[in-house]
Amino acid sequence: MPLAAIGQSMRLYDFGRLHGSRVMINERISRPLGLVDGSQVYLSMFRYERNGASGHEIVASTFGPENYRQICSATFYMDDTPGSCAQVAKFLADRNIDILNSVSISMISNITMVWKMLVDLSYYGEVAQLKEEFEVLRRQKSLAINSVEGMEIEVSHISERYTRGIVSAGSNVKVKPRKNKAKTIIRHGDLDLPKDLMADLEGVEEGALVMMVADTDAWVLSISFLPKETRLAEFEVCIPDKPGAVFEVTNALAKANVNVLALYTRVLVFYERMTIRLVVDVTKYEGGGMALMKGLSGLLPTLEGRYELLSLKELKV
Repeated sequence: MPLAAIGQSMRLYDFGRLHGSRVMINERISRPLGLVDGSQVYLSMFRYERNGASGHEIVASTFGPENYRQICSATFYMDDTPGSCAQVAKFLADRNIDILNSVSISMISNITMVWKMLVDLSYYGEVAQLKEEFEVLRRQKSLAINSVEGMEIEVSHISERYTRGIVSAGSNVKVKPRKNKAKTIIRHGDLDLPKDLMADLEGVEEGALVMMVADTDAWVLSISFLPKETRLAEFEVCIPDKPGAVFEVTNALAKANVNVLALYTRVLVFYERMTIRLVVDVTKYEGGGMALMKGLSGLLPTLEGRYELLSLKELKV
């Protein structure tokens, strides 16, 4: 994967609209998950309830309920030389293990590379057995994997994400999974939701704002729905790289009744400067995004340390 593509994949969220039964998926977040045109996509839907409020989530994956229990996440560390990928592929093929979604990245040119993948062990056996076979070959210094330095493998989280939803153990959120799974095909970037699934989307209107989040750990796309009148703003702030700096920004938003929908941070100079980028719901903030810009511009200089509003814009979806 080119380095530019890796940088783009760091933005794991996107927004769209529900048009009839269709949701347009931006390739930036769909392609890393293998959700491309022509893909058969399996859908699992959950209804979440808490304190009288409710919402729906659709989880989309290219892996169906008949095979996800044997899917594992594997990482191979290899020499960056011709034949390394072929050795890994042969090691797996000899054991009837299918390579599914994967990405191979040259980390240090001519030195080392990493290959991250999902593999299907349905026709092989257990993870522990595969680890032992690999270690035996390593101890024997087998020429079959002499360019492969290491392997990490564990059972994938796909089954949990696809069957239980996203709440943590002990949460007061009630999760009601839809009993029957559905499937569809992606065409021209559109995910067309089946009619019976649409019928279960209570309270979701035509034109509803759709938030899509790529869960790269589980290789699934999470789709949730917001009211169509929701107003969004995206902004970035330069903050000190110190404990409490992120709190200052998020606490200011909480006091203004501004809800955070997406957030990520990035260090610029270790122990000195970093940035925080957020997408927020400003529907309940009087004046919307422009008023928020004015408010932040007045607040940030009063905080201890360097806080600077780098950008702010209203998102039109």
